[in-house]
Amino acid sequence: MLDLSTAIVLPLGGVLHSPHQKIETCYFIESGIVSIVAPLSDGQPIEVGVVGSEGLVGLPALLGAEYSPLEAIVQLTGTALRIDATTLVSLFDTSLPLRRIILPYVQATQVQTSQTAACNGRHQTVQRLARWLLIVDDKFAMRPMPVTQEYLGMMLGVRRQQITIAAAALQRAGVIAYFRGQIMVTDRTGLEAMACECYGVVAREVSR
Repeated sequence: MLDLSTAIVLPLGGVLHSPHQKIETCYFIESGIVSIVAPLSDGQPIEVGVVGSEGLVGLPALLGAEYSPLEAIVQLTGTALRIDATTLVSLFDTSLPLRRIILPYVQATQVQTSQTAACNGRHQTVQRLARWLLIVDDKFAMRPMPVTQEYLGMMLGVRRQQITIAAAALQRAGVIAYFRGQIMVTDRTGLEAMACECYGVVAREVSR
C-alpha cells in the first residue's frame, strides 16, 4: 500500500476535505494534528474529532460515503501519506489484514465523536480544556503546543473569555504553563485529575 501513497507535508490551516465535496484523497497521518469540525450556520465551526498519528483522514470514503458534512483542517503542522480514495477503497474491499487494522479505528472514531458530544453538553470548560489538551498531548510530539485562545475557543465551542478563565485555572493548579500562544503540559497526572471522564473513555478505546 505504501507504494501507492505519497509523503506530503501538512500545512497549518490546510483543508484536507471540505463539507459536501467529494472525498477524493485519504491521508494516513504521520505527525501533526487534524481537526474534524462541524461548520455551523453562524460561521463558527466546532471540533467533533481529532486525528493524529494513529489515524486516517477521509474515513467516510471507506464507509461508502463519497461526501461528508464535516471539514478536516490541519491545526498543528506535520506529515502524512496521501493516497487516492478510490485506490484505498479497493484495497479495503479486497484486503482482510487492512480491514482488521482500519475497522477498530472506525470504532474508536465513533466513540470519540459520541463522547465529545456528551462532554460538550455536560462538562465545565476547564474539564473540557483539560480533556482536549490530554488528547493532543497524546498525539503531538512537539513541546510546547502552539495554540491560541481563539483557536481553543473555536474548537471547544466557547467564548475566548471562558478559555482565558479555564487556562488560568489550569495554570494556577500547576498542570500547564501558558505563554504567548503556546501551552506546555507540566503535570500530566494532575491534568488527568482535572479532566472529565471523557478523556479516559476515548484514550482507552484508541489504545485498544
